[in-house]
Amino acid sequence: MNVQTYLYFPGTCLHAIDDYVRAFGAEVLYLARFTEAPEPLRLPGGENLVFHATLRIGETLLNLSDDPSRGQAPFGGFALLVHLDSANAVDATATVLAEEGQILVAAQETAWAQRYCIVTDRFGLTWKLQYSQP
Repeated sequence: MNVQTYLYFPGTCLHAIDDYVRAFGAEVLYLARFTEAPEPLRLPGGENLVFHATLRIGETLLNLSDDPSRGQAPFGGFALLVHLDSANAVDATATVLAEEGQILVAAQETAWAQRYCIVTDRFGLTWKLQYSQP
């Protein structure tokens, strides 16, 4: 058994996928648009919206889709913690995620990590980026 995260975007899922590919080197394992959804779930005008996508970021699978029925709901009550392979990777990833987003905690050394920062991306999702030597 495993538990996977599923993120909903208000029509911006393709942009999020592009950003996460750039920031993390994510691999797109699957991408289907609403035109490929089962008939009862198809949306008129949803040709450019993502019905379901799966990304691999390192060893983690992240699922995403557009959910135009919900409107713009802010992400809240959680953050995604990413363990990166170097201090430089923390800085580079934070730079990409902060484009049109916000750095909440600048990259720095902490008691638990050689490099750590917190970034909210342009979609409102909070990422905690960390490098700790093994």
